[in-house]
This record gives sequence, structure tokens and C-alpha cells, in this order.
Amino acid sequence: MLGRYSKTIVLSIMLLVIMTPSAWGVSNKDFLLKIASVNGTPIQDAEIRMTFQTDSNYQRSANSNSRGEVLFENISEGTYTITISKSGYVTIIENVDITPLASKTFYMRHDGFKIISGQVYKDSNDNKTFETGELGIADATVKVTNIATNETFSVNSDQTGQFRIEVPDAQNYNVKVNYSQSDYELPTSVTPKDTVDYSITIPLIIKGEVYGKLTNDEGKPLFGIQVFLKGTAVAYTTTDLGGFFRFVVKPGTYFVEVEFMDYEKFTTEPFNLEQEQQKEVTIVLAKQKGSLNYEIRTEDGKALTEVDAEIIKTGSGTVVERITKPNGTIQLIPGVYTLKADAKGYDPSEIDFEITKSGLVKTLTLKQANGSLKVSLKDSKGSPISGVSIIVDGVQKGNSDSSGVLIVSDLPPKEYQVVASSTMYGKVTQIVKVEGETEKDISLVLEPNIFIQGLPVIIIAAFFIVIALLKKNIKSFNMPKRPLEKSQLQEVSPELIQDTGRQIASPEPKQQPIKKSKLKTRKPLKGLPKRPSKVKLNP
Repeated sequence: MLGRYSKTIVLSIMLLVIMTPSAWGVSNKDFLLKIASVNGTPIQDAEIRMTFQTDSNYQRSANSNSRGEVLFENISEGTYTITISKSGYVTIIENVDITPLASKTFYMRHDGFKIISGQVYKDSNDNKTFETGELGIADATVKVTNIATNETFSVNSDQTGQFRIEVPDAQNYNVKVNYSQSDYELPTSVTPKDTVDYSITIPLIIKGEVYGKLTNDEGKPLFGIQVFLKGTAVAYTTTDLGGFFRFVVKPGTYFVEVEFMDYEKFTTEPFNLEQEQQKEVTIVLAKQKGSLNYEIRTEDGKALTEVDAEIIKTGSGTVVERITKPNGTIQLIPGVYTLKADAKGYDPSEIDFEITKSGLVKTLTLKQANGSLKVSLKDSKGSPISGVSIIVDGVQKGNSDSSGVLIVSDLPPKEYQVVASSTMYGKVTQIVKVEGETEKDISLVLEPNIFIQGLPVIIIAAFFIVIALLKKNIKSFNMPKRPLEKSQLQEVSPELIQDTGRQIASPEPKQQPIKKSKLKTRKPLKGLPKRPSKVKLNP
């Protein structure tokens, strides 16, 4: 019984010795081996055999699973010869020191194909040399073109910037990479290899963007305008319907320039553009302007120190410029304008003008403004006098009102002779200076006319005297007491009435008919003359 167990123990020890490396003291580890096609697709059922180089009897073998993986557990660290084979693929034989590795991926190429592999990196200093610290560029598109057949194959770089392309076995391929509108082509062709070694390095400078919007000075976008980007590189583009433009260029120093028809040339200040930087530029094109040399002067030649003026866009009524100086130069967009101006003592005035790019000289003359005169009439006691006639430079201007005031308007600036006269008060004359846009206030005092104001009393007294004289003259006439007959009255000359200064207007008494009597007497009637006497007055 013991002998049988002894044989088993001895056999186990022998097998352990065969499987144990000859270098005692070497530690063991787990090692994950991955199998994939060149494009990264896992390969299942690939046969893997690992042979320890220091002891060819120490071997491990297995087939890859659906993920293309094989995990070798508790194997000795060191260098192994790894052989990977699968039908339709080229067998891989490679020596690998697994000591510093936890896993490794092997890429199998199809029969008749080879591999172009490398890395795309960001060339920070633009020296076309891959240096420590320069990062790989993920998702860069790598295209290789067969020089002989012009057949093209492409692939995108991984997160580290590495790429692998399986291509038909051929001599030379051109390699070109593109990323975010940045591109680079290797100056020389490359020859495909049997394995992936990432020996090709492709420098790439990631371009920056210069973009913006172009409008006129009214804020409206301008379509179809050429925009130039100048500097490290030169490029141009055309604005779209919204006035937008965009450049994608490599890093450098640039400036943007636009020149179009009747607009002022626009140029930005130079700016530096870094890799992957976005630079926004806003462009506002202003209409080309002409110089307006203006002068605002007066018709009387007086110098103006300050004016109140403005330039208005004709048609729109928009004030484009306000002016306080009587002369100067203003830049205006070509068009039709109105210059309005005013100054103290002068009437507002305006002129229309049209300006072009060649400029214009324009003069506006201000006429003196009229003034007014306020005349106040008072007597010696300070009471207002109404109805006083006012004459200015020989021209009747009216009479004072109930408050004793008369205002005379629209008088050109100068000296005037003002005459105030009234029958009751006499006349006063004064020299007055009237200025433009002002009301000159003067007060005139009139003395009463004693003779005129006492005239009513004289007239009344004269009337009573005349009446008295008339009465006296009437009594001196030798008039019959009996009323005169009509025939006798007709003989009285009317001149008599005029000479005496009075008019007899007593009504004619109604005569009673005399009844004839049969009684005859020679005695005359009492109070009557013996015979009618005729009164004859000298004419």
C-alpha cells in the first residue's frame, strides 16, 4: 500500500520538476493575452502557445474566447515566445517579456495583407518631430492610398492617437490625416509591415477658427461681401445671407480686412490665433464719407462765437450732427442734408446741400432778427393816457390802448424817432435804439394842453354872450306890435338874418279872418299905425 502511494508521489514530483522553470526564485503572475484583427475586432478560437525562453519545456497553451481573450494564471515572469495562429490569418510569432506587463493585445492580419500603423499627435511647436509631452489626437481620420492602384483605405485614431490599417501587400502608400478641418500629408510614402509597431508618426497642427458677422452702420447684414484674412496665411471667404463668415486656419498672427464699393475700408488690429482657438470678429462697414467745410456768418458782418445749429438727413428728419461752432469740418455719408442754424439776435435760417465723397464747402448767412417797441404813455401824475397817436420814423403805428400802451412789432434793428402826440396833451419825441429779438420798453410823459382842455368853458361863455347880444339887438328894432302880414314878412331880406348872426324861427301866428263890418269909422284901431309901414332893410 505504501509502495503504491510512494510511486504516485514520486511521479507528481517529477511532473512538478518538469513544469517548474530551471531558474528557481522567479515569481509568478497572471497575464491576459488579447487577440484581434487589425481593425480591432476580437478573434475567437485563435490558438495561443507560450514557451518560456529559459526553459523550452515550460509551456502554456489555450484558445481565445468570444472576446478574443486568454488569461494565463500563475505563470512565471520572464520572456516568452508567443505563437498565435488561426486559419485565414498570418501566424504571429513574437518574443514578449511579460514581467512589466499585465496584458497585451496582438493584431492578426489576413493572408495577403500587411499593416500600416502609427500615431497622430498634436505638433505643439510645429517642428514635425514627435516629442515627449505632445499628445495624441483621438478620432483623426487616417487615409492611405496605394500609389499603384489609387485604392484608398481609412481608419480613425483611438484615444491615444494610434491607428492601424490593414492593406493589400504592396510596395508604397501615401498617408494623409485629417482632423477638425486640419490636415497633413506625409511628405514621403510608406511601406506596409508585417506587424503593428506604430513606427509612423504624423504631426498635426489643429487649426483655429476666425468667425464673425458683417453689417453696415445701420445694423443690417451685408450678403456676398468678400472678407480677407491676412497674416501667417492668406484666405478669403464670402458672407452668407445673414452676413456671417468663417475661416479655419493654422495658428499664427492675422488681421481681417474688408473693402467694398462705397463703404469705408475696414481693417482689424493684428491678433494671435492659437491651436483650437476660436476668434470672433465683428465688422461694421460705414459708408464712405465726404468732408463738409461749413461757415455760419451774419449779414451784418458781426463775428459769432457760438451758434445753435444741426445737420438733418433730408427726408428722414434724423439729426446726424449738432453744431455749436460757427465754422468747422464734419465728415458725412454722401447724401442730401439740411443745415439749420440760429444765433442770438438773428432769425433762424437753413440751406439744403448734397455731399459726395469729394466733399463740399457751404456757407449759411443769418439775417438780423426784428425787434419790437413797447411805448407806455402817462401824464404828469403817472396815469396812463389812451388814444395817443404813435408815429415811428414818420409812419403812423397806432394809438395807445386803455392802459396807455402800444406795442410796435417787426422793427429791424436800428435807431428810430418815436413821436407821441395827442390834442389834449401835446407832443413828445424820443430817439430809441431797437435790437433784434428784443422788446424795447420806453415810457413817455405828456403834459396837458391847457388851452384845449379849457376850450369847452370858453365856448359856453361865448354862447351866452352871443345870446345876450341877440336879445339886445331885437329890442332895438322898431317893430309893430301887430304881427306882420305874410306879405310883409316876405319882404324881409334873408341877408338881414345872416348879418345879425341869428335866425328868426318863431312860428307864424295863425291869422284870424277879419270879418267885414258895415260900421265905418275914421278912427284907427288902437295899437295899429295909421297906415302900414314898410320896413326896408339894407341887404
